[in-house]
Amino acid sequence: MVMTVNMHEAKTQFSKLAKLVESGEQVFVARNGKVIMKMVPLQPGERTEPRDFSVIRGTMGYISDEEWDRLDQEFLDSIEYGEFDE
Repeated sequence: MVMTVNMHEAKTQFSKLAKLVESGEQVFVARNGKVIMKMVPLQPGERTEPRDFSVIRGTMGYISDEEWDRLDQEFLDSIEYGEFDE
């Protein structure tokens, strides 16, 4: 079953909605009649902690905006465009 609730109802009925999601239901939350999010159960093995990228700190040097622009252009220049046969 898919359920759509407004923001106020989602805030006041959060525990109830969480139980529905735990049981496999999807809950859409709307603000001013427009759906802005979907509550879904986690998939088995899905990450619940954010990745820690701090371990790579200091492994890359600083890249200036000009260098990024040059690399972007180099990448764009490497793309070969052609006709698609249908």
